[in-house]
Amino acid sequence: MKPLDDDHSRKLFFNRLFGSESECPDELKQVCDEIAEICDGLPLATISIASLLLSQPAMSNDFFTYIHQSLISCFSAVPTSERSRQALNLSYNNLPRYLKTCLLYLNMYPEGYTFLKGDLVKQWVAEGLIYTTEGQDIEKVAESYLYQLIGRSFIQPMCVNYYNEVLSCQVHDMVHDLIAHKSAEDNFMVAIDYRCQKNVSLSHKARRLSLIFGDARYAKTPANIRKSLVRSVRFSGLLESMPCLTEFKLVRVLNLQLSGQGRRDNDMADLTGISEMFQLGYLKIASDVCIKLPDHVLQCLGTLDITDARFAPVPWDVNFPRLLHLHLSLPVERDLLDWIDRTRPPSLMSLGKLNHLQELHLTFSSLSTFQHVAKNMEALGSLIGGHGNLKTIAVAQASSVKNTAASKTYISWDCMEPPPLLQRFEFSPHSSCIFSQVPSWVGKVDYLCILKIAVKGLPAHCADILRGLPALAALSLYVETPPDDKIIFDKAGFSVLKYFKLTFMRGIAWVKFEADAMPSLWKLKLVFDAIPPLDQQWKTYAHSTALINIDYMPGLREIFTKFRGAAADLEYVSMIGVVSNHPSNPIIDMQLADSGSYSNKSTETEITTK
Repeated sequence: MKPLDDDHSRKLFFNRLFGSESECPDELKQVCDEIAEICDGLPLATISIASLLLSQPAMSNDFFTYIHQSLISCFSAVPTSERSRQALNLSYNNLPRYLKTCLLYLNMYPEGYTFLKGDLVKQWVAEGLIYTTEGQDIEKVAESYLYQLIGRSFIQPMCVNYYNEVLSCQVHDMVHDLIAHKSAEDNFMVAIDYRCQKNVSLSHKARRLSLIFGDARYAKTPANIRKSLVRSVRFSGLLESMPCLTEFKLVRVLNLQLSGQGRRDNDMADLTGISEMFQLGYLKIASDVCIKLPDHVLQCLGTLDITDARFAPVPWDVNFPRLLHLHLSLPVERDLLDWIDRTRPPSLMSLGKLNHLQELHLTFSSLSTFQHVAKNMEALGSLIGGHGNLKTIAVAQASSVKNTAASKTYISWDCMEPPPLLQRFEFSPHSSCIFSQVPSWVGKVDYLCILKIAVKGLPAHCADILRGLPALAALSLYVETPPDDKIIFDKAGFSVLKYFKLTFMRGIAWVKFEADAMPSLWKLKLVFDAIPPLDQQWKTYAHSTALINIDYMPGLREIFTKFRGAAADLEYVSMIGVVSNHPSNPIIDMQLADSGSYSNKSTETEITTK
């Protein structure tokens, strides 16, 4: 980028620091002018220094003057092209020690890599980088570290969800260079990427190892690394190039991305050596070859993430007794029922005996038959019913194939005992799983704040269940068959709801939001599978009024409506007045929906889990 002109440079600096230049206190005005000027229109330097100043607990003239003098000293002997690096270095040097350590850990990822927030937080926790006092939730503290680094502009959010939670991040290339340099200086990590021809410091003292070999057949782990002292390992490459796992005795974080390129289909990656990693707290495996998991107890393992890998069943509760987070992608031939420990009574499903489990994510193959999905849903209901610690349950289907002709599996979990601490319940509508109706037990979960569910119908009593949830902040509701009666949302309930997406998977419905409904709602999204015809039937159905009525909702910031149809139909929708919106509400963003999202052709099956 070219340097910004003076006006834009000042605006960037003051907006980041105070919200606007007019909000700058008089006593800081002069020194802020001088700092903005010395940043010389360099966007990264400007944002970095403004973020450093903003991060201080109190804005004092003394500290601002100290930063100004430091910049003069840093910039005096370097060309303009190096000033952004010097500004980043100054900002890094003013980080507290605990944030420096967490930032250096990002050298695990290659330049330009997008990483998941939750994934990084779990690695920090497993590595022991998070400091807590009694009573603090260690993962909440780890998340606060991440947001501090975002606030200081070292980490850039890439994906933010509907209620402003960061989901994935990157670091700027220049920030990544700084991290790599500091990591080598401190003997923090050895990171080797065979795709880049960079000179890497190979310190034998480094406690972390990142090996990105790609498809290099003759790549080898540096011989001078003292593997017995390494605490984190990330390996991406061919199975034949993977280092010997039994040499890493003290590893706490292990991330393997294995490729069996050129191997036979019946070849297996033997990972039973992981059993000797007695301090292992985080294990993530992605593999296109079948893997054999550890056959001994891993007492410390808190996170297990197995993505796109075939693996032999294991007695989960015996081998991983303290598992907190379990992410599994099930191949088309794998069933949850396969996880029964065959040496014990069949009624004891070992996955359900993971008493500490807080988070369960399941992804089914896009090629799964509806019979396979039905079998797994029956098993899942039995496994999670009444689980004392589960906070998150998420089920999805691999998105490589569109769900255009997928069969539907209808689920009824009305008799299931709810997990009492459940906060997040998400069933992707593309997973072919549709609930017959909103399960009655949902109304008994006081902590439920995120709900994503597809239902066959929406009778009035189901809407009452949803409006009665005291903590519900985000609701994505997919309705297969629209009701004949009106759907009316009045002032009752939904007091903390911030995001509401209502999708009709077939046809169209009459929806009304009364005045002051959902008082905390920020974003409303309505999706319809059809556009009503302009004939007598439409007028009768809609009672000569708009199909969608949105009265004044004071908290609304965004309204989206989507209709399935051709581009010309969008003008038609506006012409016939399908949507009526109060003039004080935000203007509606009306769009066309993806016509391939759902299909009316389906094979149906019913499931009832008690």
